[in-house]
This record gives sequence, C-alpha cells and structure tokens, in this order.
Amino acid sequence: MAGGIIGGALATHSPRMAAQEPAFLAELAGGARQMGERLREARPDVLVVQSAHWLTTFSWYVTCQPVHEGQCVASEAPDLIPGLPYRRTGDPDFAVALVDAIAERGVPARRNETPHFVWDYGSLVPLLYADPEAELPVVLLGTCMAATLEECHTTGEALRAAAQAADRRVLFIASGALSHALVRGPEQWPTPERRQLDRRFIDLLVAGEVAEAKEWLPEFANSAVVEVGGRHLATLLGTLAGDAAERWRGEVFGYGPSSGSGNANVLMRPVKG
Repeated sequence: MAGGIIGGALATHSPRMAAQEPAFLAELAGGARQMGERLREARPDVLVVQSAHWLTTFSWYVTCQPVHEGQCVASEAPDLIPGLPYRRTGDPDFAVALVDAIAERGVPARRNETPHFVWDYGSLVPLLYADPEAELPVVLLGTCMAATLEECHTTGEALRAAAQAADRRVLFIASGALSHALVRGPEQWPTPERRQLDRRFIDLLVAGEVAEAKEWLPEFANSAVVEVGGRHLATLLGTLAGDAAERWRGEVFGYGPSSGSGNANVLMRPVKG
C-alpha cells in the first residue's frame, strides 16, 4: 500500500499498565501486546498518537521535535508513574505537513517545537505496547477542548490527507477510554448500562460501520460520559472516512475496567479485495 492511513487503533492507557499490570488489567494488557504485534506487522512509517490527556484549549498542537526525550510522570497519580524515561524519534517534516493540512481546513493548528515539552502518560503508555523497542517515529496530536466532534472529525480527515500527500504509511492511535464516569477503586467497572453502550460502539468498529459510528457518537458520548467528550474517537473516525469504496474492519484486543471507566483495544484495518 502507498502512503496514507494504513490503520487506526483505539488504545487504553491506564497508568497501572506502565509497570504493575494488576490482575484486573490482564485482559487489556495482554490484548495491548497482541495488538502491538499486529500493528507492527502493518509496517507503518510513523505512528500518530492523540492522547485524551494532552489537552489543549483553543488550537490543535502537533509535536514537531526531531527527538522526543524526557521523564513521564503521572501528575494525577505520581506514585503510579513517578518518572518513566522515554526516548523516541519524531518526524518533523510530517508533523509540519499535518499542521498545514489541519489549518487548510479552517481549523486552528500550531506547531509544538519547544525542547522542554514533556509527554503525558496517555501518550506514552500505548506506545510501550505498540512499539516496545521504540523503533518507529512518533508524532503526537493534542486534544483540543474547544473543538466540536465535527471539528475533530475534520482533523482526522486532515491527517488522512497529509499522510497521502507525504506518501507516509501512517497508523493513528486514539489513546483514551470509552465510558469514563470515574469512581474510586481501580478495579471498578462502568455501570451495566454504560458497558452496554461501550459494547455497541465497539461492535460498530468491528463491523466497519464508520459512518454509523460517527452519526451515533454524539449520543454515545453524552449517555456513556465518554472521555474528553469522545473527541479522540471522532478524530479516529475522521481518519477512516475516505473513499466510499474503502472498507474497514475492527479487531478487539480486550475490554476492561479502570476506576469505573470502560476501556478497549481495537485495531482497524482495511479490508482487502
């Protein structure tokens, strides 16, 4: 396959998966490893990760650093990730092209070029499983909280266009939960009603019903209290919204709890033939 979106993933980022992997996360952690193997088999040129924990206010920011290096601390729970070192290659040329593609669609986008930028754990944890040897270039995309779901979808479309124009084989990772009404107790599940809603959304991804998932997303995001209002999911769906003849199918690599949230690993790949 030539350059473009070669796959999309929904990935969980529980901070406990950075080291401890307690029993209640066994399905998610094991699934994340399996998904990472499938992801690497697709041979992407670059991974683009949108974390539901890197929140921007008014503009979309894209990391343009040639090298990402630092210590990741879980600011909300520093005992879980007190300082996890990372060093990964960036892709400044593609990052700049992505900023330009987003801006060309009338969406405010800016470069993140500061050498002092530090990754959040929502960006790092999925990569520990997707690319444990840190061999693939990475570009991070923030989650703009002023954006509507439609704007997030447009941003995903911009990513798709940038990948095609740059002839890059891009795999997009939406790092975040589904239902996200948090409670104390890391092993706690969402309510049965929210778990049912999560399962419906997962089923739409598995079936490749991208248009239907987009149409239902606003209702799902509200009813299930989806993390960041479902913005990461809207971007994911935007990356998959291409030619009407193009079809996608999803494969699930685990569903599980984390403090009342519903989390899933789902890899979307094009259907051949």
